[in-house]
Amino acid sequence: MNYSPIVVFAYNRPELLQQTLLSLKKCRLATVSDLYIYIDGPRNEADIKEVNAVRNIASHISGFKSVTCKASDTNKGLADSVISGVTEVINKFGKVIVVEDDLVVSAGFLEFMNFMLDKYEHDERIFQVSGFGVKIHPPKDYIYDYYIHIRAHSWTWGTWKDRWETIDWQVKDFHYLLHDKKKQREFNRGGSDLFGMLKGYMEHKNNSWYIRFTYAMFCQKRYAIMPVRSLVLNNGFGERSTHCHAYNRYKVEFNQNGYGNWNNPKKIEFDSRVSHKATKYWTIRYRLYGKIRSLLMKL
Repeated sequence: MNYSPIVVFAYNRPELLQQTLLSLKKCRLATVSDLYIYIDGPRNEADIKEVNAVRNIASHISGFKSVTCKASDTNKGLADSVISGVTEVINKFGKVIVVEDDLVVSAGFLEFMNFMLDKYEHDERIFQVSGFGVKIHPPKDYIYDYYIHIRAHSWTWGTWKDRWETIDWQVKDFHYLLHDKKKQREFNRGGSDLFGMLKGYMEHKNNSWYIRFTYAMFCQKRYAIMPVRSLVLNNGFGERSTHCHAYNRYKVEFNQNGYGNWNNPKKIEFDSRVSHKATKYWTIRYRLYGKIRSLLMKL
């Protein structure tokens, strides 16, 4: 097996980056994996100290096949950093595993990601693999350790060069989507927030790479793979977070050691019962509950 490179995106949170890198270092397969760390530049003078601390941590990490650090002198923002960084690495290796600087992964994370990227490389139905999975209770007759879902996820993900190159980052067909209520409803089957998030991007209210990635997956009628028990925890909810000043409504059952031998079907099929259980976390009810909890946290 040709192991996928790991790409970590960081900015101004040295403590969180340290936790992320240490968890990756403890992964089985770390020593045979190439690690790339992209560090965005400071937005202002107040950021310089923390960004320099991030650069220092990245420059001293070991335990991987190779470590390459790329620090930007200017602030690109997360979306441009992700798009340019992933493009650079995926053009070289053909596939990629992406981790942001506020995530802690289990010891079996790299095994899971590499196994899935290898197994489903030629399965055109699969657009993305994620190590993150919300807490669900599958039906008793669903015996597998992972499932395919209609929504992508950004808390660790992997994909292949041929899928990455299909993404229209300008969303040139948005005008048609804006006037097609049926297609909007279909898009929102993956979560009540999706169309609004994409509309927000087109109106320059956010700069999300993720929503454009997810929309491309939807348009191509493809799926994401997610584990039943999460191999990832998110530590990035707090004042220092770029995008998540909020209550974390995503409950997980953290699989600390990984799966070892997965209960793995010869060919995974979409199971609407399982997918529906995962999608509930993005329903209006759950999102409203999360907003209320976030407001209460600020009191």
